[in-house]
Amino acid sequence: MENGLIVRAKNDEVILITEMFEDCKSYLERRSILQWDEQYPNQDYFEMAFKDGNLFVLKIDGEIQGAMVLDEWQTPEWKEANWTEVEGKILILHSFCVHPSVQGGGYGRKMLNFAEKFAMEQGYSVLRLDAYSGNEAAFRFYEKRGYNRTGVIELEGKPKGHEKYYCYEKLF
Repeated sequence: MENGLIVRAKNDEVILITEMFEDCKSYLERRSILQWDEQYPNQDYFEMAFKDGNLFVLKIDGEIQGAMVLDEWQTPEWKEANWTEVEGKILILHSFCVHPSVQGGGYGRKMLNFAEKFAMEQGYSVLRLDAYSGNEAAFRFYEKRGYNRTGVIELEGKPKGHEKYYCYEKLF
C-alpha cells in the first residue's frame, strides 16, 4: 500500500480514529496546548462525520495516522472573522490531525494538499479553518502554505485562557 494514502474513513475505523485523536490530544496537552477536549472531537463527532461522508483518514502502511473532517459547517463565532467575500461554496477543515509519531514526515502537508484538491474538484471557492492561538506550529504551517489570517475569535466552551483562535482561509 502506498505510504500516506488519504481515503474516506470506513465505519469500523471510527474507534481507531477516536483513539488516534486521544493520542494527539495527550501530546498537545503535554505542551500546554488545550485546543481539544472531551466534547470535541469525540467518537460521536467522528461517527456523525462518517455518516455524512465527511471523515477522511491518512493511512501509512495500512495504519491510520491522521484524520480530518471536510464539510460546510461553520461555528457561529466565525462571524467575527474578516472573511473574504466569495461567490460559491465554502469548505471547512475540522479536526485536522497527524499522529505525533509521524509528524515532521510531510504528512500534514500531504493531507492539506488533499483537502485543497478536494475543495477545487468539488467546486468550492475557498477552504477555511481555525487554529488555536497557542499552537504556533499550526499557524506557521498554514501561513507557509498560503493561508491568510482573517481574524481572531474566542470559542465558547474552551478552557479559560485557551479560547483564542485564529481564522484562516485560502481562495481558489
